[in-house]
Amino acid sequence: MHPKKPSSRSAKMRSRIVGSALLLGSVVQASIALADERPTLCDRLGGAAFLAQVADELVEVSRADPVSAHHFAKVNLKRLKQQIGIQLCAVSDGPCVYDGDDMKSVHAGQNINEADFYRLVEHLRVILDAHGVGTREKNELLARLAPMKRDVVTK
Repeated sequence: MHPKKPSSRSAKMRSRIVGSALLLGSVVQASIALADERPTLCDRLGGAAFLAQVADELVEVSRADPVSAHHFAKVNLKRLKQQIGIQLCAVSDGPCVYDGDDMKSVHAGQNINEADFYRLVEHLRVILDAHGVGTREKNELLARLAPMKRDVVTK
């Protein structure tokens, strides 16, 4: 007995199924490639150099503020600006890798309270607004920084 020859109708159906599966696979692969090419938050903010500039301005504004200046009195400002810039870049999925000290150790003994923390956040907000950073990007960055509060606030 010979196996039945597939009808031309079932052969066409299999061909369509295989073609649809290949097309679907191509669409999925293209979607994955596009997802990988989406700009990072760092890119949408303006890049690592922009975030380094923001860090510099943040430190300068905060140390010029009579309410928060005392927190910056005995600090290596150059290193602080550099580390904040790297951290902003890293937390926003930029090319930087933060390998500085953990926030809890860095802020231990500095008697930073919630008001101090929120004052710095407000300085950051004002700086980002002054540079025309969009609300979405600004809020996304602040949301990523917010968990640091528990390690920064020591009082």
